[in-house]
Amino acid sequence: MTLIHAVAMLVLFLVLLVLELFIPSGGLLGIAAAAALLAALIIGFMHSLSAGASILVGASILVPIVVSIGIRIWPRTPMGRRMLTINTQENEARETEFRTQRDAIIGKIGIAKTNLLPSGLVEIEGMRLDAISIGIAIDRGETIEVVSITSGKIRVRPYQGPPAETRPSVPPSLETPIESLGIDDWN
Repeated sequence: MTLIHAVAMLVLFLVLLVLELFIPSGGLLGIAAAAALLAALIIGFMHSLSAGASILVGASILVPIVVSIGIRIWPRTPMGRRMLTINTQENEARETEFRTQRDAIIGKIGIAKTNLLPSGLVEIEGMRLDAISIGIAIDRGETIEVVSITSGKIRVRPYQGPPAETRPSVPPSLETPIESLGIDDWN
């Protein structure tokens, strides 16, 4: 056998290796690739020691390159998307919905339900959300304004808008004294 046969077996090895990455064969293509590499090495060493060593060095350089390229390409293939459950249209729709919700809440006014030191609970349009105060502590019951949303964290600051009479009123809590609610005696 000639050196051309050894090189052909090396090329067959690389082709079978790539196919193993993209075609589910239960490892059969991988076994065939290993057999082709072994045949290339045997033929190379039978030809000469330097030819066998060259094939060995070439395979040890080409295998990591081919595998890394295949792994980068694989998620973009139909089979890779199915196995990884990647649906680009669904992801884009989800991302668009998230951006819309995020943009809708920025600038909204709400109430601090707990002390924000710097994080706590706020109520915005009837939704109770975790938030982080930017800069200063915010007391419970204080009116807040959503400034931004960064990495899923709602950032708020004290509201400095219209006078207090147009601000949303703070609903009574369990800690509010009954006398301050303006309820007459039942007697």
